[in-house]
Formats: sequence, C-alpha cells, structure tokens
Amino acid sequence: LDAAQIKTSLGKYMLSRFNCCVSAVRENLDEYRFNDAATELYKFFWDEFCDWGIELSKADKAAIGELGMIFKEAMKLLSPFMPFLSEYLYQELSGTKLQDARSIMVMRYPHPGERDERIEELFSLLIEAIVSIRRAKATIELGNARVVKAYVKSAVDLSAAADYIKTLAKVDEVEFTQQNIANSARDVSERLETFVPLEGVDLSGVISRLNAQKAKLQKEIEKLSGMLNNEKFVASAPQAVVEANREGLQSAQEKFAKVCDELKAFGE
Repeated sequence: LDAAQIKTSLGKYMLSRFNCCVSAVRENLDEYRFNDAATELYKFFWDEFCDWGIELSKADKAAIGELGMIFKEAMKLLSPFMPFLSEYLYQELSGTKLQDARSIMVMRYPHPGERDERIEELFSLLIEAIVSIRRAKATIELGNARVVKAYVKSAVDLSAAADYIKTLAKVDEVEFTQQNIANSARDVSERLETFVPLEGVDLSGVISRLNAQKAKLQKEIEKLSGMLNNEKFVASAPQAVVEANREGLQSAQEKFAKVCDELKAFGE
C-alpha cells in the first residue's frame, strides 16, 4: 500500500476508513481488549469494505486496484487473529508463494495514516442517498427495479457522487434539488430527502395493500378503544394489561396515520 497511489475518491474514502480501523485495532490491542479489536476488524471488512467499498466500485472501476492495495494491507492487520487465511490471501493477491516470499507475520504491523474527514462525510451522505432512494422505491414495490429518475434534496452538493447513486440505486437519472417534488414517492432520512416520481407507475397493487392495512388497523383501534373506554375492564384488569393495551392503541394509531399519509401521497 502506497497512499500516494490512491487517486480515486472511492480509494481515498476506503483508505480513510481503513486508517480509522487501524487506530481502533491498535488501541484495543494496547489495552489487551482482543475481542474489541477483532470486532473492529469485522466491522471494517463486512460493514464497510464488502458492504459498500466493493459495491461502490461498480461505479468506479479505476478504484478496484486501489481497493486491492487496501485489502492486502488489511490482511496484515488481520494476521494475529486469522494467520493462515490472511497469509494465504496476501500471497495469492501478490502472485507469490510463501516458500519464496516474505511472510506477513514478520512484516511491519500497520500504523494509522491520516483520515480524510471531508471525503468520509461525502461518502456517508451518498450512501444515505442510495439507501433512501431504495426505500422510496420499495414503498411503490419497485425495490429492485430500475427507474427513470430520482431526486435528492440535500444541504450538501452531491452532484460529484451522481454516478455512484445512479448505479447502486438503479436510477437512470438523478437530479439534485432544494424543493419537494410533487406526485412522488418520498423518503426522509436523517440528513436528506429523496423523491421517485410516480408518473407511469402502476400503483394499484400498492394502494390495495395500503387499504388492507388501513382496514386492519382501523379494526384494531376500535377494539382497543372499546376495551379502554370500558370502565369495568380498566378497573378490574391488571395494571400491566391496561398499560399494554394503551401502548398498543398508540402504536396502532401512529401506524394508521402513516398509512393514511401514504395513501394521501398517492392521491387516495
């Protein structure tokens, strides 16, 4: 791994996250918290490198070699925990054999480099946008289908990340806006909102499902309201049962309101 050779935005992002992992692993090893060190490695490999690094490389082929560099360095970090597997993968990716090459067991253990908080923030937001568009599509039963267009409403300019969003959210065109988009499936996440236009989308199945949910929730609300409005029941039932019914009623009312809002968004 040579940080100077990491040129792509995705490569810089994964290198920054790797440096964060190195810091956490070394800190835990220094304190003899071996389980916590292993957990940090697991989170990096599974939740970051595999879950997003490899996925995002579909939109940035130039980053694949850089991810390979980072992965090989990560094998050194993993070595004390999984020595045989990490050694095999390191030599395999290097095109070498242990009999003729230096073992990672005697190589310098990784030291953390500098983190790039700006690039981490950018990728954190674009990942949030991808997940949000996927959720918006799922509400209209287009979860895995490619759609023509989606809108992203964010305080941060994500136009540089458009290719990543289009590829992983399966959208032909993504537009960045500061306005709410009417007649759209909408998803609100922590730092942004996304919209998938409903024009040309068959909503009959979605509306039928929502109406069925609405009817079921209506019956549940009427049942629980009737029990709680019955003074005899409230007076004689155990307090825990009464509280459970009150919580159930509140939950049903909140779900009912959400279903009504979704139906209203679809013009029902």
